[in-house]
This record gives sequence, C-alpha cells and structure tokens, in this order.
Amino acid sequence: MDNQKGERNGLCNITSCQSPDNVVWLNHSNEKYYCFHCAQKLNDDPYNHADALKLYGHQLCTLED
Repeated sequence: MDNQKGERNGLCNITSCQSPDNVVWLNHSNEKYYCFHCAQKLNDDPYNHADALKLYGHQLCTLED
C-alpha cells in the first residue's frame, strides 16, 4: 500500500502533518520517517538533541537518501 505513515517516501509520521513531501528523514529512536520540516523540529528540541548526541553521536533525525 502506498503512502504509509512513517514509512520512507510515505506520509510524515507526525499525525498533525502527514505531509507526503520529502519524507526521507529517519528518526533513529523509533525508525520512522519524517518530512524535512518535522525532522528539523525534532532535531531542534534541546532534549532530543542532547539525547541523540549521547546515544547515536549525531542528530536524532538524519537524511536517508
């Protein structure tokens, strides 16, 4: 089925967004995909940023192309 929520090139995993555009940003904590705008919001959160650096050595959401 096309456009599955949280799947690569599907719909953004944020329920209030559900954008089908540029959904190639992988969230390493839940292995779900997000659009650019929502991934940046997640990365910009200070708690997410600190935890991701500690756990993964990089931002929480990274571009997977």
